[in-house]
Amino acid sequence: MVGREEIQLTKEMAEDVLYAGDAPVNEASMYELLSAPALAICFRILDTERNFVELVRKILYEEIPPIDESKPISDQPPQKTAFDLYKSYSLTKEEILETRREERDRRKAQARESRARRLSEMQRMARQAMEDTIEARRIEREAKKIEILKAGNLKALEEFERSSLDIEVDIVIPEALSDEELEASSEEDDEDEYFPTAGLLIPGFYAPPNEIAKVNGLAVLFPKIVLESVTPQPEFLPPHVLVLLDMTKRYNAVEILSKHTSAVIHIGIFQLTDPPFSNSLHVAYSVKQFESLQLTPNLDNLKLAVMLSVQIDLPLLGLMDLSPCHVSRDAAAGEAECAAIFPVDYGDDYPEFEDFDLP
Repeated sequence: MVGREEIQLTKEMAEDVLYAGDAPVNEASMYELLSAPALAICFRILDTERNFVELVRKILYEEIPPIDESKPISDQPPQKTAFDLYKSYSLTKEEILETRREERDRRKAQARESRARRLSEMQRMARQAMEDTIEARRIEREAKKIEILKAGNLKALEEFERSSLDIEVDIVIPEALSDEELEASSEEDDEDEYFPTAGLLIPGFYAPPNEIAKVNGLAVLFPKIVLESVTPQPEFLPPHVLVLLDMTKRYNAVEILSKHTSAVIHIGIFQLTDPPFSNSLHVAYSVKQFESLQLTPNLDNLKLAVMLSVQIDLPLLGLMDLSPCHVSRDAAAGEAECAAIFPVDYGDDYPEFEDFDLP
């Protein structure tokens, strides 16, 4: 075991964990999963040649413990798979409320028993304190008598003998405890509480059935363990430039870029002014969209803009053969120019790369 977490899942997290799996997801199982923290355990197998997913699934979902002939039937484990042993079914509203009432009665009985033990102990301690106090006074009286005898003061001795030991002690022995604690712990059922449909399967545990489901579960439940084994992709964009081409060259540009689609970060058709392109007007996300709009503007005012990665040279060299009307002088200038016309959420609502889709 390399990881153990108790996690309060949200519905979104639970759906991500169970994605591509075969868990019986229903209103009852989801309600049970989200009602309290879930225990997540991560195991790692040392034998990398074995398929750990298949091994765990076989142990939990398929294997039935063998019968030990040397033991009596009463000591034999249940002849069920682990999944069947720990699964349950959602109860009716009446059964749930009855179970809660029984649980409340059990807790109250335990509380009363605990209170009785505490009262008994408090009474014992009070009596012990009274006895200790009286014994301390007796010892003190004896010590005083000895001092009088040593002094030979007979008159003081007579007065001392006429006095008696004070056994009045200001300690109260409790007779009962207040019922405020029991009253404060009383619970009432909520009439508007949601109860899942009765009779739905609720699994006692879940293990992913395939690699996709396993990866999803690990990413949500054990992100630190995943980061130890997986190098995350960089969150920053690669060096890039802005390339502008006349609309008359749009088909040739698409043909060239279709061979280097991984280098195209953004593409679109704009009505642009001169750099720094602060007053650009977006017209279309793709050539296909532009054609579907059936616009008849002056193409001289429109440009095909490409935010192009320069990690490799071939895409930019291919576009240079078309004599673009503008290319950023370097990656630093390209970052500023692209930011001026391509916002962060550009293309989120439209497939801007549809020109590169195969027919």
